[in-house]
Amino acid sequence: MKKITLVICVLLMLLLLPVTVSALGNISVSSNPTGATILVDSIDVGVTPMTVVNVTSGSHNVLLQKTGYQNNLTSITVVDGETVTLSAILTSSISAPTITSITPPSGFNSTSISITSIAGTGFSTSSAPGVVLMKSGQTNITATGVTYSSATSIACTFDITNKQAGYWNVIVTNPDGQSATLTSGFEIKDSTAAVTLSSITPSSAQTNTTVSITSLSGTGFVVTPQIILRRSLYNDLYGTVTAATTTNIVGTFDLTNRVPGSYQVCVINSGVDPVCGLTFTINSVGSTANGSINVKSSPSISKIFLNSVFQDYTPKTLYNLTPGTYTVMIRSAGYNDYSESVAVTAGNISYVTASLVLAPEVTTATVTAPTTTVTAVKTTAKSTAKVPTPWPSATPTPAPASPVGVLVILGAVGVGFVVIRKM
Repeated sequence: MKKITLVICVLLMLLLLPVTVSALGNISVSSNPTGATILVDSIDVGVTPMTVVNVTSGSHNVLLQKTGYQNNLTSITVVDGETVTLSAILTSSISAPTITSITPPSGFNSTSISITSIAGTGFSTSSAPGVVLMKSGQTNITATGVTYSSATSIACTFDITNKQAGYWNVIVTNPDGQSATLTSGFEIKDSTAAVTLSSITPSSAQTNTTVSITSLSGTGFVVTPQIILRRSLYNDLYGTVTAATTTNIVGTFDLTNRVPGSYQVCVINSGVDPVCGLTFTINSVGSTANGSINVKSSPSISKIFLNSVFQDYTPKTLYNLTPGTYTVMIRSAGYNDYSESVAVTAGNISYVTASLVLAPEVTTATVTAPTTTVTAVKTTAKSTAKVPTPWPSATPTPAPASPVGVLVILGAVGVGFVVIRKM
């Protein structure tokens, strides 16, 4: 009987011991767009929208991930018996730019060079990307007059005067800090390299014909030279190069409406003054010469329209124009249009120099960063589900034992001993 009474007392003590109960809450998670993976404290629990139930109370990190969007990380606090609501607006990922080519790919270190196109993808069109040439051990060359109207092409100017000859990296950096590099994409050449002219075949042709130059011999030619027929007081006649080596050039000259007479033969290596020295004769069959318009602007790389028809970008000489009066308009983003009436006369060059004026109103776009809202919603009904395995988190602090429960236990033990002694 004493043993039975002792067992009953022990059982009573066990039943009256305080029981620790985990504090649990819920997290209601949604996102725009939906379908984002939800990770709570680095554990994948599903995709939005959903309510993550039975989360231990306290602080938790909720990470939302979706392909094509930036990660969204939020720290929230779960309260016992309540549901915390997390609503996130996901931000699209911005791809880094790429560079595929630069035109022209080289220039001589005697002057500035106009880059008509840096081709690629992902270039900023909201504000000017940064464009530089970089070479180890040298100071970066920063581009000026950057035109960025297209996400796939940039025009600019590099001042490469007296810069180190050799290959330089081309780097484009968007305002968000992402950049692209075309390694050894641009070559600066030594302008002191000698160019000589020794002979041209044929050395004459009739006006109003197209003559094929089978051989223009010399030394120091670059891969992409220019060939010119030049005569004082007349427009330069630029030819078309079809093949070139360092010692020989093959190409054509269109002699339509060209004034008969003797012309100098000249070769221009990129960025270098022309080298002239041979004579080419245009024979007469009777014709009327055309004229040209030389167009410059500040800023450069502005669009040229001739009688409302787009021609090219400044600086540019428009050749072989029929004598008459033309309307030249210069246009550049952020500036007022410039327009001028120009008279073209036979065999002469007319000049247009435009200083563009900034437009009076410039719209500045304001970008508002997406926000994440966290609100607490009081749960009105307690969960009747079985207590799950505790959520991975810090071990909850046990609740303090009730002083009344301790007194009851001690009283029960005392009664047990009294009964035993009487027996």
